[in-house]
Amino acid sequence: MTSSRKSTTIELADAFLALHHLVRKRVDAAMTAAGLSLSQSKLLALVARLAPCRPSDIATHMGYAPRTVTTALDALEENGWIARTPHPTDRRAQLVSITPQGQTKLDEVQGPKRQAVEQLFGVLSAEEQKQLRELMDRVRDRADD
Repeated sequence: MTSSRKSTTIELADAFLALHHLVRKRVDAAMTAAGLSLSQSKLLALVARLAPCRPSDIATHMGYAPRTVTTALDALEENGWIARTPHPTDRRAQLVSITPQGQTKLDEVQGPKRQAVEQLFGVLSAEEQKQLRELMDRVRDRADD
């Protein structure tokens, strides 16, 4: 292989990254149009899964700075999608939980998300989608070794 020609694996990685960017952009646009961005939905889903939890637990789980998470939680709270309550044993801490309105909003954006990915991946047959998933799983499993 010459230095001026990319290897097949580099081309594959570049194509995967470009596809990832496209999928993320389309999914985010569809979800945002329905009232909840992709990043907000990820945060809200994590709150639903961990609740009740401290904002610091969310920050640790996501690998973000606590201040970043606090700002994002503020926006969710302003919309009525999460609630903060005092921690029962630590007066310095708060617990975060998803509200019924937050769960409803999270459920609402799943349809637009599904439509966006079905539009993109619908070009593949069910068998091709299964193969692609298996191949991606193999690569991810290798990365976890």
